[in-house]
Amino acid sequence: MFLSFLEGLLLGLPFVIVIGPAFFAILQTSMNKGFYSGMQLAIGIALSDSLLMFGCYFGLMRFFANDTFQIIIGFLGTAVLMIYGIYLFLRTKLPQTKNDIEIPLPLKIKWGDVFTQIGKGFFLNIMNPFLWMMWLAIVVSATSNRTTANAVIFLIGIEIMIFSTDTLKSYFANKISHLLSPKLIFYSNKVVGGLLMLFSVILCVRTIGHFIFHLF
Repeated sequence: MFLSFLEGLLLGLPFVIVIGPAFFAILQTSMNKGFYSGMQLAIGIALSDSLLMFGCYFGLMRFFANDTFQIIIGFLGTAVLMIYGIYLFLRTKLPQTKNDIEIPLPLKIKWGDVFTQIGKGFFLNIMNPFLWMMWLAIVVSATSNRTTANAVIFLIGIEIMIFSTDTLKSYFANKISHLLSPKLIFYSNKVVGGLLMLFSVILCVRTIGHFIFHLF
């Protein structure tokens, strides 16, 4: 069982260098809103990955495997990425400088903000039909010769690795932000917004090509 967990950790390791919408969203959120907001986004991403992985393993994804559903998800994902990208690109407010920040008050959790970040991470990640296909391929190929207990431990290992590395990305992005000027962070937001809009176009083209014209 421990071996299955270790194999899951190793399989999750390549996701450290995967560059996609979720990657840039974590960096942007951590730089602008702090480590905890970035970690909340990572929790949302982890929840969506877990839903897809365990849904694939327990056969729930067959209910959503038809092309019509995948096309709808693809276009919804395109809209989510485009709207969020435009929002970041058009933001005109500069981040606060250290001199502008008041003396810290005792930590008070704003649950509305927490659930907003978790929901944003969840939907940014799950609104990609190609992610569904990737997890289906990984789960089917990697768990076919395992017992149910070992397969579950294996999937948990993958998820722990992905969440841990996303949390580290959030931590270091927040640390780097203290070394950057507000103006540089401001323009980095525009770059991230532009990249998210580009991802939305790519997702739209791939959805049309794969599910409608069966090109890819």
